[in-house]
Amino acid sequence: MTLSTWELETIKNEVAEVREFYRQRMDADLPPLREELERLSRAVGELTEKQRVGEKQAMLARFSGAGPGGERGGDRPRVPFGKYQGMDALDLACVRSVLAAQQREPGDVNPRALEDWQANLKAAMDSTTAGAGDELVATGEAAALWADINVDTLVAGLFTRVDMPTNPFEIPLQLGDVSWYPGTENTATTETALTTGRQTLTAYELVAEVPWSLTLEEDAVIAMAAEVRSTLVRNAVEVIDDVLLNADTTLQNNINADGATIAASTAGKAHWLVGFDGLLHLPLVDNAAQANDHGAAPSADMFNEARGLLGKYGVRPSELAYIADVGTYIKSLAISEFRTLDKLGPQATLLNGQLAQVDGIPVIVSEQMAQSDADGKVTDAGTSNTKGRLLAVNRTQWRLGFRRELMIETMRDIQKRQNIMVVSMRLAFMERTGTRASATHTALQYNITV
Repeated sequence: MTLSTWELETIKNEVAEVREFYRQRMDADLPPLREELERLSRAVGELTEKQRVGEKQAMLARFSGAGPGGERGGDRPRVPFGKYQGMDALDLACVRSVLAAQQREPGDVNPRALEDWQANLKAAMDSTTAGAGDELVATGEAAALWADINVDTLVAGLFTRVDMPTNPFEIPLQLGDVSWYPGTENTATTETALTTGRQTLTAYELVAEVPWSLTLEEDAVIAMAAEVRSTLVRNAVEVIDDVLLNADTTLQNNINADGATIAASTAGKAHWLVGFDGLLHLPLVDNAAQANDHGAAPSADMFNEARGLLGKYGVRPSELAYIADVGTYIKSLAISEFRTLDKLGPQATLLNGQLAQVDGIPVIVSEQMAQSDADGKVTDAGTSNTKGRLLAVNRTQWRLGFRRELMIETMRDIQKRQNIMVVSMRLAFMERTGTRASATHTALQYNITV
């Protein structure tokens, strides 16, 4: 899954421009102003988005037919004509969901209009499934939606995914070490009683309910379909990466709301209580020895110290990743060991969101990695959340499970004349050792001056 040559060159050139600007300021001993840092932050976000677009085009080719020359590639099948022209199966799924809700609660809509709507939609769906019919559309649209989400997630893509056939679902832990002995001819050696164990993946549900008013006629629904679809994908991507990084089941002094008490009904914060603890919780709470108060600007030693905390889990660069907030990334541009996209060449897109590399380890920039207070936690409603954080993680030591991917349901509230779209998923996240209090595969640098 790679970017095209032109797209990669464009991103590399823009990264080089950002880096050169920052380096000129540092060489002149003129640290960038806050306004300049904000501009650089926006530029980093735009670069990440361009990378996502290129990777998405490659992934979505799996859902497409043959191109103009007979090759596989291009975009997924779309409706060739009619009022649904240009829509793909996922767009049509959004329209169909609204139609189904309207048919259950017709209100004052002309039944003939609903019949026409259904006929038009059926014809459009048939045209995108090569005559397979309505019964197969659900499978295709689910795969297309999940492909959109998977290619946009930055943190979720780092870890091995487990599709959970049951909930809970048990997976085996790592075996213990094998004992070796000198061999003697015709003599059986001593067996090693391997230490075995299992860990239970338990999926928890995340649900969002969004009401939106709409003039209930077919043309109005068509106009809204693209916006509904993009909103679903964007919000799903954000909440998945957010909970994997920041989930904390603690109601009082949550690592994301330090100094306050939150509840399962607290808007904008309740999702952190999903039912499992995320990546940042391990070094901040479970095993505080894995968190280091850096207390300075980013440096090469900052990355090495974080890697050093991983011990045996920090040996292989191919198993590791750094996750940084935008401010830490920008300040790291002045580090000579910090290789950005313009220096990486064809290895620049190993992982979603990768904008740099240190000693062969990709640096992922995530908007869900917030800046924090000096203690590494985010103070609730505070103005002191100005310090950067850098997470070092061995990707093989975490498991991400999905019992149910994104499910979309729509109902019609005839009193308010609203469509209420309910979106939900069930996911699980755990570390493999089974003992978070002594786990050393994840480490954090906090209190970074940015």
